[in-house]
Amino acid sequence: MIPSAPPDALEQRTLRAHLEARLARVRAAQPTYPRTTRDIGVIAVLRAFDPATFAAAAYHFAAALPDSRSRPWYAAFTRTIFLAGDPRNLADRHPFDHVSPDGSIAWYAPAPLTSREGLRRLLRPLRGPRGLTAPLTQEVPLGNGNAVARLDVPVTGLPIEDYLVHVNHVIAEATLDGLLTGRGHLLLHHLP
Repeated sequence: MIPSAPPDALEQRTLRAHLEARLARVRAAQPTYPRTTRDIGVIAVLRAFDPATFAAAAYHFAAALPDSRSRPWYAAFTRTIFLAGDPRNLADRHPFDHVSPDGSIAWYAPAPLTSREGLRRLLRPLRGPRGLTAPLTQEVPLGNGNAVARLDVPVTGLPIEDYLVHVNHVIAEATLDGLLTGRGHLLLHHLP
């Protein structure tokens, strides 16, 4: 039995337990990638932003990565840089590894970010307004099946660039941890 403690202390213990479990998974992924993961990252180029399209693209990108590419990215805490641009204009000079079905988001697989300097100099970081629409609920199909995952995102005052980082991180890690399996759909909830 857990000794009684103020609710805040219990929440902090729970958060601490989750953090320690996550760090243990990173350590398990790092033996073959000791210090090199510091520079590992993904780049996503967005022409347009729609929450459901973004969530689906983040899932399908992470799910398609082979273990040899996903492990160093996972060990780097799924570091991702979001740039503003049109994937159609990049296909020849900067071929991407994955694109959303509507062509609005291009993904570049995990690699040393220094190897993507040309792309990063060509495009600017994505910036956007604060406070996305809330409340909002969108169903994001991930694949066949009846499983339902729910992602609640408090969006009041949240800049779009922070939204992208947080939602991508949660979806990528849940996918790489095997929690999102592609059998069903994701309910994306924007909360005030």
